[in-house]
Amino acid sequence: MTDSRMPGLLKRLLGGSADPTPSTVQAAASIPTGEPEADASPLGSRLGHQPVLYEMLARQILDSHLRNRHQLHDRAPADLASASPDEARLLVRAMAAAAHANGKLDRIELGRIRGKLRSSPLDEEDRRALENSLQEPQCLEELVRRVDSPRLAARFYAVSLAVIDKNTSTNRSYLRYLAQRLDLPADLVVRLNRQMGLRL
Repeated sequence: MTDSRMPGLLKRLLGGSADPTPSTVQAAASIPTGEPEADASPLGSRLGHQPVLYEMLARQILDSHLRNRHQLHDRAPADLASASPDEARLLVRAMAAAAHANGKLDRIELGRIRGKLRSSPLDEEDRRALENSLQEPQCLEELVRRVDSPRLAARFYAVSLAVIDKNTSTNRSYLRYLAQRLDLPADLVVRLNRQMGLRL
């Protein structure tokens, strides 16, 4: 493969991105072109290290691409009806943490959380226990550490976005911080914000 074809490969692999990130460009630059390198290590070639590294790099790029696409295909990330019980409990606590970001849980936010609880797969006992805990939310850092997938990270952000007043500067700052802590792709944050009528 020649260097002139490399941008086309990156564009197809990354879903049509016309402006690859510096890290992607650097990774692509290390993909072999089929031409021998003058300073290639003979020992490394005999042991087969380079092909293994190239394969690992390609898998990492593809895995990242597929994870991001999976996030974007979640049609209703703020809907708890499709969440598992464990996810629902975490997401309710995420909403409580977001609602307290400005120092108080107001009546409107409480009503929104209760509405989400009613649509969740949790039984009545679980719902009552969670509702009783809303006034004393868990530490955000403890909650974020329980997020174990890109899809759950997107849902964590989406429910937080759905429950709070998006017109206050404190809440907007909280959402920016939350997106960073969850390591959400910028394009996903923009899409979720637009779904909820917010532009940060």
